[in-house]
Amino acid sequence: MSGLNEEPMKQEIAQSDLLPSLITLVTKLVEQNSVLIEQSSEKEKIILRLLDQHDEILSELIEQEDGDEQPRSTFLDG
Repeated sequence: MSGLNEEPMKQEIAQSDLLPSLITLVTKLVEQNSVLIEQSSEKEKIILRLLDQHDEILSELIEQEDGDEQPRSTFLDG
């Protein structure tokens, strides 16, 4: 009967030995996840800045086109 009582105790010891390793791995995972979130945020800021620049350039081009659309006379207008 003593063999039955030893098995749960061995499992508890094995689990308690693994707990620090598990905590370390989960901590590293959380740290890496935080870094990825920060990198993603930085990429989002860059993308938004590029979109703003794109919009500014498009606005400038549209203004230039509007300024260039003065009536022109060609020999076909006759």
